[in-house]
Amino acid sequence: MIRHTAILLLFMMLSLTAGAQVSVKQAIDSVEMLIGSQAHLKVSVQAKKGQKVTMPVFRESEYITPGVEVLETGAEQTNELDNGVMETTREYTLTSFDDTLYYIPGVKVQVDGKEYHGNNLALKVVTLPVDTLHPENFFPPNDVQDPPFEWAEWSTLVYLLVVVLLFVAAIVFLYYRLKNNKPLKIKLSFKRKLPPHEVAVNAINDIKSSGLANDENQKAYYTKLTDVLRDYMEARFGFNAKEMVTAEIIEALEKHKDATMIMELRQLFETADLVKFAKFSVLLNENDMNLVNALQFVNTTKIEEKPEDKEPKKPQLTAEEKQRQTWRTVYQVAIGVLSAAAIGVLAYAVWYGLGLF
Repeated sequence: MIRHTAILLLFMMLSLTAGAQVSVKQAIDSVEMLIGSQAHLKVSVQAKKGQKVTMPVFRESEYITPGVEVLETGAEQTNELDNGVMETTREYTLTSFDDTLYYIPGVKVQVDGKEYHGNNLALKVVTLPVDTLHPENFFPPNDVQDPPFEWAEWSTLVYLLVVVLLFVAAIVFLYYRLKNNKPLKIKLSFKRKLPPHEVAVNAINDIKSSGLANDENQKAYYTKLTDVLRDYMEARFGFNAKEMVTAEIIEALEKHKDATMIMELRQLFETADLVKFAKFSVLLNENDMNLVNALQFVNTTKIEEKPEDKEPKKPQLTAEEKQRQTWRTVYQVAIGVLSAAAIGVLAYAVWYGLGLF
């Protein structure tokens, strides 16, 4: 029996010793405040190091006591004291909108799951004194200050100036486009277009000077010679000699009633066909004779030029040059029109602005 009693007393002493290690204090920075102002409630808990301290967290606008709201719950702060004691603090921001004396109960704090309470406090909320006996001392709120000008009076002028600025911006843009566009350069070409017979004669002389007539490769010689004659006949008589065979060419020439040198020309083309397609071999003197016949055919069928045909034609603009010339004209006209419009609007804006002063 005595042993049980001693053990019970020992546990009671340990419990009292442990409990003595926990201390909860709360303080408020001001016991009196104006209505709608703020006060700060600070809660401090001292406990042994290692003990778990849980402090209350209030929601925004939650009442800590009827009539007193919690605006903000601060963060916990810990500080180590002597003898292995830890101090945990938290601050709460309070406010109230009713003028009266409030009782602030001790907040509930848990240490290792055990509940502790802080000390009770009082908070007096006061309002501003109002002298209802002398209402003449009250002043009404100031009237709305009149602006230095009315927007309706100046809006037209502002819009006109904005239009002028837009015109100026457009003029500057078009000016730089016109400036960056390279000046129109017309290449004057007075080179006379050669008539078909001169082109043919020059080509035949080139064949002659090239020495193909004396070359073993007679196929190349007759190919070039007949191609020159086909081009000439196409330009001179108007039929597509390039796509015709020898018989068709002779027939086309007979339709034009130009039988001059037809027999010699027929012989030339038939010889060329044999060389190109039948690998026929021709004597050198016969090559020279065919070359002479080709020159004689061109000279006897040529059309003499009229004196006015020898005069150079006026130079013609290319499509790109015409387009550039058109755009330069458009830019110049647009700059002129916009400049006139800008000057007109600016003059009206000045006249309108002078009327406001």
